[in-house]
Formats: sequence, C-alpha cells, structure tokens
Amino acid sequence: MTHDASADLVGEVREKGNLDRATIVHAALRLLDEVGIDGLSTRRLAAELGIKSASLYWHFKDKGELLNEMSSEMFNECLQAIHASKSDADMLEHLAEIARILRRTALSRRDGAQVMARPLTRTLSAKTAFEENVKALVRAGLADMDARLALQTIRRFAIGTAIQERSNDALSLSAGIVCTGDEGFEFGLQAFIQGLKVRIAARQTGAPH
Repeated sequence: MTHDASADLVGEVREKGNLDRATIVHAALRLLDEVGIDGLSTRRLAAELGIKSASLYWHFKDKGELLNEMSSEMFNECLQAIHASKSDADMLEHLAEIARILRRTALSRRDGAQVMARPLTRTLSAKTAFEENVKALVRAGLADMDARLALQTIRRFAIGTAIQERSNDALSLSAGIVCTGDEGFEFGLQAFIQGLKVRIAARQTGAPH
C-alpha cells in the first residue's frame, strides 16, 4: 500500500469513527430544508459534513435507507410532542391532537410530508407508543382492530393532507377550494372523530355499524 493510499484509509476510518447515524440524519434534515428531497443526495450530504461520500456508506447503503431513517426521526419528533400534549382529555380528542401534530411536523420542513410518507424504521419506542394508544382507544370503546385502523388512518390522513397542501397550494384558488388548509384539515378530522364516536356508541348498544 502506498503512503497516499494508507493516508486515505486512515482518514476514512477516522471519518467513520467521528460519525454516527443520528449525526448524519440530523445533517440530512437540515439540508432537506435547503435543497428539498430531489436536491438531497449522498454526495451533497457528504460535502455538508466535510467527508468523502464513501464514508456515508458505512452507515447507509443508499439514499432510500437514509430517507427512511429521516422519516423515523421526524416521527420521533412527533412522539415527543404527543407525549408532551398528553392530558386527561378524552382519548378521541387526544387522537385528533395526534393528527394535528403529525400534520404540523410534516409541514415544518421542506418536503417533510414526502419524507414522512416513507416506510418507518420501527423502533421500540414507536411500537410501544402505538400499542399504548391502541389500548387507550379500546378502553374508550373501540374494538382492537378498529383502534389499530383508526391510528393508521389518522397517520395517512395527516400526512396525505400535508402532501396535498404543499403540492397544490398554487392551484387551490383555481380549483374552487374556499377554505384554508387548517380549515379543510379540521373539517375532515372532526368528521372522522365523529364517525368513531358513532362506532363506539353502536358497539356499546350492540347495534350494527
């Protein structure tokens, strides 16, 4: 091995040692705000971190894996906000607040909704939070499967709404949309929550739903 090659190898190992997945993901999220999801590349991220592109592949095999981890980090931000907002309020109202936090987080970054629409790295904390919310919804009167579907639907609705808002802002007026993004989101959210209340009432009385 030549002196230069040896130096490169030592430098690469040093770069790897100074980095971890969390550091890379946080840098990628900052860069996302600047360049968007299409402009985000491993080469550009490496330049931002001041390292060689090859060093990133010690941690992420490609951009897709990096985006999935970024999605998980944004959901972790949601979990912290959801935990902070937890109160003795009705569980269905808490479910509505979960939806608001998901949408707010998705809109807080450039192309954040597109990132959050990607598959998640299922962490223990995320699984635990999901199961706790399922149990709370069951105590509120939903069947177990209905509770799971409600949480899944809320996630899809919040993120899907955020994607639509960001992509169609300029077309809203010409399409005849007469409400703000917040108003439209709240209308759909409250309609969904009311539907869950109907299902709970029907289940308690034994009526078909």
